[in-house]
Amino acid sequence: MAEAMTVETILEADWQMRGFWTRLRFPLRTSKGGWSDIDLLAYDPEGQHLVLGESKVRGPKRDVYAFTAYTQATYGDLIEFDDNNYFTFLRHVGLVCSDGAVFKHFRKMVQTLTIQLVSNYYIAPDVQTDAERAVRAKIRKQLPKDIALTVQLETTLDVILRILTAENDEPQGRRYGHPIIDLARELNRYMRPNVKYAGRGAGQSDQVKAALAGKIAQAFRQRLRSGTLPTNPPSVHRAPDEAHQRPGGTDA
Repeated sequence: MAEAMTVETILEADWQMRGFWTRLRFPLRTSKGGWSDIDLLAYDPEGQHLVLGESKVRGPKRDVYAFTAYTQATYGDLIEFDDNNYFTFLRHVGLVCSDGAVFKHFRKMVQTLTIQLVSNYYIAPDVQTDAERAVRAKIRKQLPKDIALTVQLETTLDVILRILTAENDEPQGRRYGHPIIDLARELNRYMRPNVKYAGRGAGQSDQVKAALAGKIAQAFRQRLRSGTLPTNPPSVHRAPDEAHQRPGGTDA
């Protein structure tokens, strides 16, 4: 099996925290006899819910590609804006739904199909519904008519924050054996510490909590001072020389 990239592992952690069975880099035999793969398959056997997940994080390490009302008015819907880049995986949806590709009898095993893209596309809330509608329109004809379809378009930040929240709410007391979930476990340890042996009285523990919180805050304040994060974000616009730039390049 090909080595899984970090973002794919983040997807896997998210669905495992929701109780789904997961498989990374699921191989698919194409109609031309070649081979491709799906970044993530996640499955809930009780709910007969299958997730086809794709991760794409391309370009320089700090680049975020915004899809806003301006972007939509200027470049068209999300599929048109993407220009056959991040959404090329959609060509495999029909194959995934065919008998023998994932399940011997697909319709007997799947009632709901979720198509998920996790990427460095930031989709503004006021165009989120339009973006999801464009993806559904692209693939609806590839699906059996009786399959319910949902679309999730998220940033890696969305998924990481959800994993942190889910792990914090999870009563499990031992390590998970998954690198991303165990990392979330350690972050939660210091963001929400149960301090021991600091001394008598709540004040001693509060000092430790404040010190730990200060370390976390300091890491983000350092980014602000270096200019990485603007204190007064500019209005959304796209420079003229970006007109022919699409989020291509290698995965970061």
